Amino acid sequence: MKKRINLIIWTAAIILLLAINLGFLLGNNLIFYAGLLIAAIGFITYAVIKIVDAMGINLFATVILGLAIVGVLNYGFAKFHKRIDLTKEKVYSLSPQTVKILKNLKDKVNVIGFAEERSDARNKMENLLEQYRDINSSKFSYKIIDPYKSPEVIAKYGNIHLNTVLVEVGKRKTKVEDLTEENLTNAIIKLTKEAGQKIFFIKGHGEGSIEDFGKNGLSKVAEDLRNLGYEVREISLVEGDVPETAKIIVIPGPKTDYTDIEITRIDKFLRSGGSVIFMIDPLQKPLEKIPSYLKKFGVELKNTVVVDMFGQILGANVLVPVATSYKYHEITKDFKLMTFYPLAQGVFLANPLPKGVTGTEIVESSPKSWAKTKLGGKADFDPATDIRGPISLAVALEVEGKQKGRIVVFGDSDFIKNAYFDQQGNGNLFENAVNWCAKEENLIAIKPRTFKPTTLVLTANQQRLLGFISLILIPEIFLILGILVWVRRRWL
Repeated sequence: MKKRINLIIWTAAIILLLAINLGFLLGNNLIFYAGLLIAAIGFITYAVIKIVDAMGINLFATVILGLAIVGVLNYGFAKFHKRIDLTKEKVYSLSPQTVKILKNLKDKVNVIGFAEERSDARNKMENLLEQYRDINSSKFSYKIIDPYKSPEVIAKYGNIHLNTVLVEVGKRKTKVEDLTEENLTNAIIKLTKEAGQKIFFIKGHGEGSIEDFGKNGLSKVAEDLRNLGYEVREISLVEGDVPETAKIIVIPGPKTDYTDIEITRIDKFLRSGGSVIFMIDPLQKPLEKIPSYLKKFGVELKNTVVVDMFGQILGANVLVPVATSYKYHEITKDFKLMTFYPLAQGVFLANPLPKGVTGTEIVESSPKSWAKTKLGGKADFDPATDIRGPISLAVALEVEGKQKGRIVVFGDSDFIKNAYFDQQGNGNLFENAVNWCAKEENLIAIKPRTFKPTTLVLTANQQRLLGFISLILIPEIFLILGILVWVRRRWL
């Protein structure tokens, strides 16, 4: 009986060695797993026989005890672990700025990530969030949701893209589309800073209203800005100067012209270091005061209509220019989302700009676009009067004064209305413009850490041979030597 059992065990061991070798060399996992199954059956059979023989009970108990100890230790290390970054460049460590911010948190920060299970993006997200939690687990928490397995989150959290995180501090919240340490830390700073920076939307000329919850209203804009910690209100410039507490004023698509006193009050606010966001739509009866005022800073509004054939390819109207590329600026830095602008006009910069003004075009339509100078006519390109694309749709300027003021001009106001604010990157771009105007675009700059390359280039066969020698052959040699010693002592 013993000889038969020993024969089974030796046969299983030989088959196991063959399966491991063939599985590794051929890259066949099925052979490898079959070998492991045979080994398991053989060892279980051997253990049972030893127990029945009454001579292996102590050995069996020792093995079980050893496995239990290993299991407890493994659970303990998983539950109470400490990460140690041994890389020279500290690639897997948070920057000192982030660590300081996390340790000094007064409010609880909750992060909700959206990523598919078993994806590289989820692993990257979890690794970063875990580092944040390890610094201050009492104030920082997170969870990651697969929206495909939990579709109810779409209704709860709204339009959330994959591989995005939602950062919540109390009732405030903001989205981080490009998850990096710098972007996540900046989002935490914005939400935990004291509220108080005021943004005033101008009313009285048919502009969109933050009190309007319809599709043409701006209530979603107001909600988004309040979530970022801004105070948002509406004012009329006819009634008086811009309040001294204001940080930004927004002019969201006026339908009638401004008066001289209103323009004077805008200029006074700008020259004292305030920021103004103009959103001027093309109109059958064009405005005069605002375009004339903006021309002093080198901004030209020609009351054109931008026709973009690229929008038609995406299923939109040709009068809805679509932007997928952006000029470099703090507003558009690392911005990769598509934006679209229903019925927009071109916003052009003079060359050169007036003294004391610096600026750049930040958004442009596709090369398959043009600006119509005659409103109401056919959309076809007229080389005699139209301007060939790409057409600038937005510009950003800095103006010297008592303090440096900032201006952003969009050739459309519809893109931030309730019907479009959550679509694609429209809301994100406007949020970036507001943060730049609030002069908070560089809250914290963290240089990404990378490994210094030390590369050894091997062919596929060389890699397989090296793996075979180190993982299979050398352990097998020691195993065979051990078996020979055991056989010699037992039978010789």
